[in-house]
Amino acid sequence: MKKLLLGALCLVVGATAFAAEKVIGVSLPGPVGYFIAVRDGMDTQAKKEGLKLEYTDANWDPIKQLSQIEDLVAKKVDVIAVAAADSEAIKGAIAIANGAKIPVIAFTNAIGSDEDGKYDGVVTYVGQNEVKTGALTGKIAKNLLKKDDAKIVLIEGVPGTPPQRNRKKGLTEEIAGTKMEIVYNQTSRWEKERAMKIVEDLIQKNQKMDIIITQDDNSAMGAGMALQEAGLKDKIYVIGLGGSKEGLAAIKDGLIDGTTYMSAVEEGAKTIEAAGKLLKGEKLDPVTPMIQVEVNKENVNNFKGEW
Repeated sequence: MKKLLLGALCLVVGATAFAAEKVIGVSLPGPVGYFIAVRDGMDTQAKKEGLKLEYTDANWDPIKQLSQIEDLVAKKVDVIAVAAADSEAIKGAIAIANGAKIPVIAFTNAIGSDEDGKYDGVVTYVGQNEVKTGALTGKIAKNLLKKDDAKIVLIEGVPGTPPQRNRKKGLTEEIAGTKMEIVYNQTSRWEKERAMKIVEDLIQKNQKMDIIITQDDNSAMGAGMALQEAGLKDKIYVIGLGGSKEGLAAIKDGLIDGTTYMSAVEEGAKTIEAAGKLLKGEKLDPVTPMIQVEVNKENVNNFKGEW
């Protein structure tokens, strides 16, 4: 009888523990180094919260991301955390999650067009204001050039993503009313090799440029390498964005002249922390802000890259 009671008790305890396990479905937009650091922060926080994470990666395909979120809904995860591959195309997936009464948290890449990241179908957005981040690259450019008359080459990220659209918007607004102008823009899709090829081609065409502004550190390094090989690095500035390990090292080495920094690990941790609060019934603000700051040769030693 004692053995039977003990066995029954173990079953009850086991069932209770299983029922208590909450699962967060994490929908990533595509494979870039930044999200490795985001995942590190998420994994660490999930252990603290006692939560299980299930990851998907859309490889920058909005249709694939929709399908993956549908799968997470079918699995009845408790919360979905999503970084959009496309801020507009993702809306259908959010509606599906909302219809299934599964709360959604957005991170890194906001949903919709609101600059702060607010969206009716999302409980909270954890991330930066991409328009302000884009404007920051313009301010860094002004600080470097010390004039408002310059020809800018803009190298952008993956088309359609919130960072690509909003960072360009912020930069454009920042240089409005000056004599600074974007004379050429092209997408590198966040890839160093593509950015390098873009700049090599521009050099071959004798494109006039005073500064190259990129939307990520990988592209900045590619641009810097192309200029360096052509013997032009001391004549043309390069600005990155993101504060990667390589990007920070490149500032020290003189390959690029400035970038921005925000902790990807902290962003990941705050996303899972928000999910934990949500599951405890706590109310969340519609935006959980992350802030980018300027990095240059004078202050680069104050920062440690995470990805």
